[in-house]
Amino acid sequence: MSTLDLDITPNYVVMNLIGQTGVFSSPMTGSIQTVDRGGFRWQLMYTYTALRNDDRANVLGTLAALRSQANRLRMKVYDNPRRGSYGGNPLVMGGSQSGSSIVIDGCSISVTNWIRKGDYFSINVNGEHELKMCTADANSNGSGQCTISFEPRLRASPLNNAVVFVQDGGGDIPQGVFILNAPQIQWSSRPGLGSKTTAVTIDAVEDMFVTQA
Repeated sequence: MSTLDLDITPNYVVMNLIGQTGVFSSPMTGSIQTVDRGGFRWQLMYTYTALRNDDRANVLGTLAALRSQANRLRMKVYDNPRRGSYGGNPLVMGGSQSGSSIVIDGCSISVTNWIRKGDYFSINVNGEHELKMCTADANSNGSGQCTISFEPRLRASPLNNAVVFVQDGGGDIPQGVFILNAPQIQWSSRPGLGSKTTAVTIDAVEDMFVTQA
């Protein structure tokens, strides 16, 4: 299995957070119980409306190289307006962390709203990105440490000093590793006059196992 990159910005992005919650409703009382089965993951759809020339060749060539669902695709969250102040070089502070929060260090010191609710970020886990969304504003302290709450929860524990990727304005964009949602993908083209244009939508779901040990 190979993991490929695609750095052509789409025209439209759709994000879904897929849950695995079991819901049980009593036919007698109408009371509802829920069970968290875990397994929350992202679905990400890129739509390109008029690919031309090199961009067209790069996108279609990458899709062909996926070999249906045999390979994986790193997909970036382009619809992530920067709200947090960020700053520094954030790293995981200590190994064996798990769950839906993580302590990091290397942040710019004493920053209010270093990261903000709704911001995407990704964590290097076992050499790949796990994509997360911050669920509460968080400040950095005087030592450059910050505790981030997020979803979905970690699927494996990152190592001490694993890199945390935020929307830093310098090229880092949060991302995850995805597999096509279906074994086939299609595109449509308009030969017309001049440059051929192609429209395609990439529909993929996060590979939950790629970052596990």
